[in-house]
Amino acid sequence: MTLTIVMITFNSADVMEGALKSVEGLWDELLVGDAGSTDGTVELVEKYGGKIIEQKNAGSRVKPGMTIPTLGERKQELVEKAKGDWILVLDADERVSPKLAQEIRRITNHHKIMTVAYRIPYQNYVFGKPVYWGGEKYAKVRLFQNGYAKISPEALHEDVIIDFLQKPGFRRSKPGFEHISDLRGVIHHHSYRTPRQLFTKFTRYAWTAAEMLIQKQKPGFRRSKPGFDTLFLYGPHMFVARFVKEKGYKDGWRGLVLALAFGYMEGLTYWLLLIRK
Repeated sequence: MTLTIVMITFNSADVMEGALKSVEGLWDELLVGDAGSTDGTVELVEKYGGKIIEQKNAGSRVKPGMTIPTLGERKQELVEKAKGDWILVLDADERVSPKLAQEIRRITNHHKIMTVAYRIPYQNYVFGKPVYWGGEKYAKVRLFQNGYAKISPEALHEDVIIDFLQKPGFRRSKPGFEHISDLRGVIHHHSYRTPRQLFTKFTRYAWTAAEMLIQKQKPGFRRSKPGFDTLFLYGPHMFVARFVKEKGYKDGWRGLVLALAFGYMEGLTYWLLLIRK
């Protein structure tokens, strides 16, 4: 059986080659949705034999009144174009571990697998070192059979949604997620690489989150302004939740930096919402 890897990029040359090297020889088709990169990202993809799908303007920062493709919509476009029997969703700042690559090869080499999708555990890094606490230990569905899943259209934190109804003839023993299994190999996620990149990333996320909150409100509905609690308490609450409740302190100063970054993003989201209103 064949494997298609789908990725989206925008000026990702600083991390892209690491991702491509980690899956070299693993895929039968590599589809990369690029939003107009000018830093050599496209050339890197072509060097490794991938196919570029142009996604115009998708890399622009969300601004008031803008309508641009979300991350989920961009990935879904690639999923719909994929020809492989299996699809692996990967980001430019992610690396497939050797153990995970071995597991994926074993899955794609079998022709009669009743499992529809696989959850893959993540190993996150802050400034090049792994972190294990503060909400950074999780797994996501990232590998699935073509035709049984779609990508949710969210602008942030999009998910793979399993949809058995897309293939009516598929046999199920019971309702729910009985055909989702877990893999042991990890995806190494280098999402927080430098202080400047971390600050820029969370500021962009706050802009996007504020815009998402506005778009979720019903047309014509009178919008209430953010109150004292959302403006002054949500940020500190997020920091305490990640650093204390979820034991981010066990990762030392890196856990502290990450908790502060999440608190900053949460608080900034509602200040930006207030400005927009």
